[in-house]
Amino acid sequence: MTDDRTWERLGAAAGIGFVVLFLLATFLYPQQPRIDSDPAVTLAWVHKHRAALETGMILGLFASGLFVWFAAHLRTVLDKAGRLTPVIFGSGIAIAVTGTLGAVPICLLGIMDAQGSIQTPDVVRMLGDSTQVLYGLVTIMAVVFLTALGVTMLRKELVAPWLGWVALVVAVLNGISTVTSMSFATYHGAGWAIPGWGSFLGFLFVVLVTSVSLLRTSSSTAPRRPAVMAAA
Repeated sequence: MTDDRTWERLGAAAGIGFVVLFLLATFLYPQQPRIDSDPAVTLAWVHKHRAALETGMILGLFASGLFVWFAAHLRTVLDKAGRLTPVIFGSGIAIAVTGTLGAVPICLLGIMDAQGSIQTPDVVRMLGDSTQVLYGLVTIMAVVFLTALGVTMLRKELVAPWLGWVALVVAVLNGISTVTSMSFATYHGAGWAIPGWGSFLGFLFVVLVTSVSLLRTSSSTAPRRPAVMAAA
């Protein structure tokens, strides 16, 4: 029978697994064409990279599952010591759900392309544009998650205050990404890719460092405390 410490390690390691799978899922294929591209360009992109897209979407689904496990582990670790624990847990689940939904449009394009059932450019346009709108749902949930996590770290209830400041900065970048993805402009220019990539990579960095810190704590021989207290 698996003991409690083993489950703690698995829960902490789930964050690392999420980061690894999500990076693989993201970089297995080239970035999607701009949303103001001709539908034929988007369809050609799907057709050319269909196998990579299918693999990436599958890895992304498993990554979402691991993030649910990680969010649940954060709730267990913080227990009643963290005042924002319900917010962290709830927004973590929301990130996993909205992230999974965000993969649906491209999955549908891949399936329809394989079946040869895409008849009109409007369908390609609608599904391609849906990814941008759904991305906005993920980033706003990330704002809530990172803000609650950052404040918890600044209170020295988890990891370290310096990571809390990083989490708050990344939360702001995710807020900017939410606005740009929901503003319905055809294209924002290359400059807006900076906060976009910053929000994406910053989120993964915060999760990775938090996961590694929790894994190191769970592997120590010290008795378990209700919260992972940070160093001053």
